[in-house]
Amino acid sequence: MNSKLKAVVDSIDIYQATYPEDACVLIFDTEKVVGYKRGKMVDLNIRVGETIDMHKNTTSVRAMKSGQFLREERGAELFGFAYIASACPIYDEGKVVGVVTGVISNDRVHHMRIVATELSSAVQQMSATTEELTQASTHVSKRMEDLSAFAHTMNHDIQQINSIVNTVKDISRKSQILGLNASIEAARSGVHGKGFAVVAEEIQKMAQSSTASAENITKELENITKSMSYVNESTTQIVAFTQQYTASMHEMNEAYTNMNRIGTQLMDLSEVD
Repeated sequence: MNSKLKAVVDSIDIYQATYPEDACVLIFDTEKVVGYKRGKMVDLNIRVGETIDMHKNTTSVRAMKSGQFLREERGAELFGFAYIASACPIYDEGKVVGVVTGVISNDRVHHMRIVATELSSAVQQMSATTEELTQASTHVSKRMEDLSAFAHTMNHDIQQINSIVNTVKDISRKSQILGLNASIEAARSGVHGKGFAVVAEEIQKMAQSSTASAENITKELENITKSMSYVNESTTQIVAFTQQYTASMHEMNEAYTNMNRIGTQLMDLSEVD
């Protein structure tokens, strides 16, 4: 065995100790496995003497053939668990005489990646839902503002109707006075004023009827005004609530964005350089 390669094999325990986590170490010469040290939990079940042909697609052999340091992430299909292999060619007088490889389990990183992916997916879904709720809240707020404006318009229209009703009341009052005066004049006229008395009586009846109708309209308008005031107050409260709700939705959306960024950072941290 090459003396430099032998020195590496003799130092396999030291190489393994340099890893901060559980790892196994294997060493190849140009033909076969010449050294193997299993970890406490990480074990590739490789035996010294196994030929390169048995490991031709591994990181170790590929690094040795390329003559370059190689770090790769592999799935569980080869050894039953996901792992990260770091292989460094061993040179002696400018020639590759072997390779030393450290292997650590990638299960924790793999699970972290799964969690990060699920987190990002969940955050994206929550962000979409929040955006829909925000749009709905904005739409409701706009409709409430329109309703509040309509209520103000209705109040103005009611005031105009009240003004007309007051005019009707004034006309009715004057008609009653006119009818009363006409009755008095008809009585003074005796027989010649009987026809005029009938007209005066009808004028008084019409005036009384108009007054009663105007009073009823006034009461109804008062009830409508109270209802519109309640609607206006309610819509104002709803607008304030929806505006606050929309602001909260924006804050939640920002929080989801931060969570998504954290998920992306976790994904980046789990990548092998």
